Amino acid sequence: MMPGTLVKPLVRVPVQSGPTVRVQDLTGAERAVALYASDMPSGRRRHSSEQVREWIVQGVERLGVEEIRRRGEFFYGHRLLELHGLVTAQIQQRHEQRFPKRGRLNVADQQAADNVYGDRMSEATRLRNGTAAVDGDCPCRGTRYIPAFYDEDCGPVDMLCPVHARAEIRRHRAGYGQTFDLRDDVRHTPRHTGEQR
Repeated sequence: MMPGTLVKPLVRVPVQSGPTVRVQDLTGAERAVALYASDMPSGRRRHSSEQVREWIVQGVERLGVEEIRRRGEFFYGHRLLELHGLVTAQIQQRHEQRFPKRGRLNVADQQAADNVYGDRMSEATRLRNGTAAVDGDCPCRGTRYIPAFYDEDCGPVDMLCPVHARAEIRRHRAGYGQTFDLRDDVRHTPRHTGEQR
């Protein structure tokens, strides 16, 4: 360091003491939040499984388990709305305040996904995996339904909110609802699969 050079002091994040967390007890979104809060480098590189686990534990120690879970639910809720093009300006603003470095969040999310694949989840965590929340005014306004379009024959047609109607969506996907998807017929036609008639 050259004489007379001003150096910005290192700001230490207070660490909350408590029991050591098991990585398997965190969902993928929670692991991504923990990695985002840790000393993990923001560049895309491969890291050892042990190093990623250490960063996850460090992130949990910095924020605490409850805050990791809360932020993980908001992160996953934002993702579900984003996948459907339903993120409002208010939700996006709060997401960017929580995670101002988008590239770092992407790296943390990828590392978390790799970690979930390698380290798996405990059964209790697997059962609560996919829990989502919205930080702001959800497009469904708490009704679980979002206006999708207007049909002249049927009137207004709504879609299920990907965050607040998640259980109902899962039931439909599991075959408990009376749904019919024409895309399944298209995927299995002889021309599409290359089979001969």
